[in-house]
Amino acid sequence: MIVDDNEFDCYITSKLINSFDSTIDIMEFNSSTTAIEYLEEYQSDLKKLPSLIFLDIYMPILDGFKFIERFSKLSEKIKDYTKICILSTTVDDLHIHKAKIDENVLFTSKPITMEFIQSIAQ
Repeated sequence: MIVDDNEFDCYITSKLINSFDSTIDIMEFNSSTTAIEYLEEYQSDLKKLPSLIFLDIYMPILDGFKFIERFSKLSEKIKDYTKICILSTTVDDLHIHKAKIDENVLFTSKPITMEFIQSIAQ
């Protein structure tokens, strides 16, 4: 799942993932609110859940940190199954530190690289 309000960034991330493995089904959400509502609705159905979420930090209405806050209130089933990777253009050390506090949340800078995708696929 890619959650990013920037359609171009979604496109680039999606293309990189598909060039790594074309069999991966990718869900794209340009609204973090819509994405978290999807996860809330299907949190008990592993077939409909992503194993990994690429999440932008800076989004209107519900930013990446608030998304993670809501995600943390979901069932243990989804939290065990789905990992989050924050994607950001931030150079703000405070945001980077905040993103790395949760050991279950990965962090990488935009644009995502093939090397990063390969490293998390292992």
